[in-house]
Amino acid sequence: MRKIDPIFVSALYYGINKAVVDIVGTGGQVLGRESAKEMISFLKEEGILKENMTDREIRDLFVNLFGLAEDLKIEDREEEVVFQVIKPTLTPFLERVMKERITPYVCPFMYLLSEIYSQNRGYKLMFKNTVPGKEGVKLIFKKIKLS
Repeated sequence: MRKIDPIFVSALYYGINKAVVDIVGTGGQVLGRESAKEMISFLKEEGILKENMTDREIRDLFVNLFGLAEDLKIEDREEEVVFQVIKPTLTPFLERVMKERITPYVCPFMYLLSEIYSQNRGYKLMFKNTVPGKEGVKLIFKKIKLS
């Protein structure tokens, strides 16, 4: 089976995000969330996603099926959730957006991961911060309780 080269996917995500920031500005956050919802619908229709996925199933999805990182650690704290993405495949994309200070509104890690994780948990996740590290990046989301 042929695989798509990660440099192409990095260039694709970089181009999309650069265009979103240049054309839409901070409204890109809404676009990112909506894109994630549409991706989730697509993946459910393809039989890849299921309801109430465990942390292990989410990790396997992003690491083994999607091939987006060497590992993914999930830390569910009282008021936030931290996703530690270890050795991401799309490093060129992530490095470029950090260097140019572009908010990655359309990103397979940010909204797709947060939407899948928060399903049926009684809260939504709002992007708070990224913390780059030697082995990857930590994505920090604030929990917003649903009424």
